[in-house]
Amino acid sequence: MKQIEQREPEDESISDLVSELQELVLRRQTLLDALVSDPLFIDREALEQQFDMTQTLIKQSTRILSFRHSLLQVGIKTKRQINVYKAIDSNR
Repeated sequence: MKQIEQREPEDESISDLVSELQELVLRRQTLLDALVSDPLFIDREALEQQFDMTQTLIKQSTRILSFRHSLLQVGIKTKRQINVYKAIDSNR
């Protein structure tokens, strides 16, 4: 997540990082599902820790998503402005 936060919005490697993150989250979910469905596993504290970690991951990813989205919106707005200026200049 830190690598995603530190990259520029135009950086092509972000897609790879997001795909890797998604794969890791899916693996984690599979492991947690197996743990929860195991009738012999009764460690409530471990499950609570995993729940807390999940909540932390959700908060981090939501913050990153919001920040990245705002960066992209600024970039889109800037490109529109440049295109308007180019159109005005070409009409002169």
